[in-house]
Amino acid sequence: MRPGSSIEVRLEEGDRRPFVPLLLEGDEDEAMLARYLDEGSLLAAYVDGELSGVALVVGQELMNIAVAAKHRREGLGSLLLAAAEDLVSKEWNAIIVGTGDHSPARAFYEANGYEEYGCREGFFDRYARPVVEGGHILHDMVMYRKSLSTSGR
Repeated sequence: MRPGSSIEVRLEEGDRRPFVPLLLEGDEDEAMLARYLDEGSLLAAYVDGELSGVALVVGQELMNIAVAAKHRREGLGSLLLAAAEDLVSKEWNAIIVGTGDHSPARAFYEANGYEEYGCREGFFDRYARPVVEGGHILHDMVMYRKSLSTSGR
């Protein structure tokens, strides 16, 4: 981001269709996205008024997080993650998230204090087309958890 850029993260209400193109960068299967699109809470990050990132939380699970290509590796993902954690901490004592077994996102979650706790075997095999990240076809979803300070469940 340019020095002096304004950044705003806000909870969005209403029609979520305008966020679908960016959400599809975090979950590229439209049918899978449709299963949870209208559930939970949608956080959107704007850089200088332009939609630049999204995070969708259902219960205590971060279902989707994506940052526009031109704003990756600038801290916007970590900012969205912190906003999702704050939202979840109002009701839960931990946040969970899953990512592909060969996904570069694993390093992102680990750098933000998440710990691996399980695996949903064959999760990505249910997608309409193979999901490829870093030249590898994804099969399993690796689950991460981060404890949160809260008075929630």
